[in-house]
Amino acid sequence: MKPDISLDLYNIFCTVVRTGNMSAAAKELFITQPAVSMAVKQLEDKLGKPLLSRSPKGIITTAEGGVMYDYLSRALGLIETAEKKYAEMADLKTGEVRIGASDTIMSVFLLPYIERYLIDYPGINFRIINRTTYGTAALLKNAQVDVGFVNLPLEPDGSLEITECLTIRDCIIGGTKYAHLTERGLTFRDLAKYPLMLLEKNSNTRRLLDKFAAANGYAFSPAIELDSSDLLVRCAGINLGIAVVTREFTGIDNASVFEIPFHPRFPERAVGLIKLKGVGLSYAAGRFVNMLTGGLNAQS
Repeated sequence: MKPDISLDLYNIFCTVVRTGNMSAAAKELFITQPAVSMAVKQLEDKLGKPLLSRSPKGIITTAEGGVMYDYLSRALGLIETAEKKYAEMADLKTGEVRIGASDTIMSVFLLPYIERYLIDYPGINFRIINRTTYGTAALLKNAQVDVGFVNLPLEPDGSLEITECLTIRDCIIGGTKYAHLTERGLTFRDLAKYPLMLLEKNSNTRRLLDKFAAANGYAFSPAIELDSSDLLVRCAGINLGIAVVTREFTGIDNASVFEIPFHPRFPERAVGLIKLKGVGLSYAAGRFVNMLTGGLNAQS
């Protein structure tokens, strides 16, 4: 195949073969009949073989022309399909948003945005992978997700673009057995007196809690370690012990679980959206990010 042959010449040739004559092809392509004839002649000259011949029944393909038409018509059909699919994705009629996040961030923070997005764009599919903060960052770097939602702060990483989405703070909760602690509160010195429940060590939340404790000369010694904030709340509700949880992600406004004041206060931190620097998002993912960040700005 000659590298200097344009798709326009191939398209004109295929239209002539499909319609059966130069006049019909010119009408369909909105060009003159001499322009069609010239294009076919130009293509034949570039290829070095005649592609069409005349018969009593009209224009027919030569042997070489028949082979060219067979393959070119399929190729042009694929190009047309590709353009159609691209337009559908650009118009958000189809597409996919790939998200990495923990189950807690998903259920408490992201699901309302996903629900609203799907109302506006029902043809978009979501692919969601549950991982811890650093597991989500790994998915992003391996191009397995478009964006991630993680607990901040992260270790410095120049490949990531980070946008803070939600300010959060940890707190201590307990069930009815520990309701009396809500009056006087707790300090690090008091924690050893009670069964303590924390997230497991591979979570970024736990890393940050351990760092906070170390800065205050203390090391947590939990009786129970779990991989779910929801489980921590449920265990606290049946008086298995006191638990450190994220206030904004925890349903503590009920009669079975109480927030216990703690001194010093846990530091504020944030949930962040992460994406790779310099890497563009698909139409679907970009619209989701814009909707989410726009909604957050409207609330602030």
